[in-house]
Amino acid sequence: MTAFVETRNLPAMRLIGLTGQFIGVTSPNPNADDVIPQLWGDLFDALEDVEEFEFGWAVGVMAPSQEAGAVPGQMEYFAALVVDDVPESHPGLIVREVAASNYAVCEHLGPLEELADTTKWFYTDYLPTAGFTDKLAPHLEVYDERFDPESSESVVMICAPIAD
Repeated sequence: MTAFVETRNLPAMRLIGLTGQFIGVTSPNPNADDVIPQLWGDLFDALEDVEEFEFGWAVGVMAPSQEAGAVPGQMEYFAALVVDDVPESHPGLIVREVAASNYAVCEHLGPLEELADTTKWFYTDYLPTAGFTDKLAPHLEVYDERFDPESSESVVMICAPIAD
């Protein structure tokens, strides 16, 4: 695992995507490795039915589940693309806004298969001792132009919201 951590202000984002429920990597029975890749696949399948549009980063937005009967560690994951303009027709896709915010950003460098290990380290080892004040806001995974799912040099940003 290779990781680099710093604080950053990320801009507001308009997103279009799909949601699903998963159990986070810090729980005893996580299922993120099964649920999240399928959700991304479903998003890209759904985009085949959407008129052509331009998008920037891909972003995974995570927040505690609001479903009735949610179990400890259950989270909502919103697999989304950053867009300037929402397509007029976007069947089955959800549009959301994420406000600009400060984040503790952990850059995971390496294969996608090791992302869960980096995420677990960031949330269970690094953040509790780093001295940041948590902020009630969504957590993000950002897949920018450095992301390549086939590369061992791929970069994914894991972003935990922190107080200004």
